Amino acid sequence: MSKEEKNAKKLAKKELKQEKKEAKAEANLAKAKAKAEKKHVKDYQKFVKETEKKNQKLQAKAAKDGKEFTPIVIPAVEDFQTKAEIKAEKSTQKAYDKYVKKVEKKNAKSEQKCAKKGKPFVPVAVPTYDEFANSAASENKAGKIVLTVILVLLIWLLVYFMIMFYNFVYVPSQDETTTTPPVAQEYESYSNPHEITTTPDYSIADAKLFLKQVLSDNWSDLGYSSDPSNSAISYNNRMETINGSDCYMFSCGGKTYAVSVKLSAAYYCHNGNYTPLTFNETNYLFGNND
Repeated sequence: MSKEEKNAKKLAKKELKQEKKEAKAEANLAKAKAKAEKKHVKDYQKFVKETEKKNQKLQAKAAKDGKEFTPIVIPAVEDFQTKAEIKAEKSTQKAYDKYVKKVEKKNAKSEQKCAKKGKPFVPVAVPTYDEFANSAASENKAGKIVLTVILVLLIWLLVYFMIMFYNFVYVPSQDETTTTPPVAQEYESYSNPHEITTTPDYSIADAKLFLKQVLSDNWSDLGYSSDPSNSAISYNNRMETINGSDCYMFSCGGKTYAVSVKLSAAYYCHNGNYTPLTFNETNYLFGNND
């Protein structure tokens, strides 16, 4: 068999396959068209009935008001369109134009490829608008059926789990019901064998000696022209609580000072403020009191 005969046989086979496909599409088209026409007639009859009823009411009102009656026009059945049909027609027309461009582009590429390889070219048939519209309607119907089935399954599962949740009763295991509560352990109370020591309260004399050391180390910062530690430091016969600590109150060189009874801090008191003071040497505190 020659190459031309093989190509002719392939072409005939493709044409036969295409004819069968077109015949099937025509059958589906006729079926869908008949169904659409039946629904269209039903919608038209409903529209006519409602419009006639409205016209009767409008006519009665016009007669009562003495006005001229203008009835609502009822179109012929072939000119009638519902809002859903108008919307669907616009959407289908847009989709059809897009599909036609896609098929024409595909056929052009396929024709170039076949011409390059020396093979027969069988173009993809471009359906008419009615064929495309009915096939699209069939596909939409199938998609809606699938979505409906999925939705029903999801609702059924939701109801099932809700029933299981509300009917659930917790049953403790045997180990949990027979376990006895733990017995509290008894321990001997802790006793500290060491002697507890705290910082003692120092005397007024010790506090005065502490203040003497502080004044010796800080006299210039306190505004004195010379060291006032050798001047008279007098106790004011009172105590005050400063920063949570009891303090002896002293006067020296016209200024007021406070010293903690624990000798933990010393303060310069002025205008209601307490400035803490420190010392740097130990001449007075540790025996060198000359």
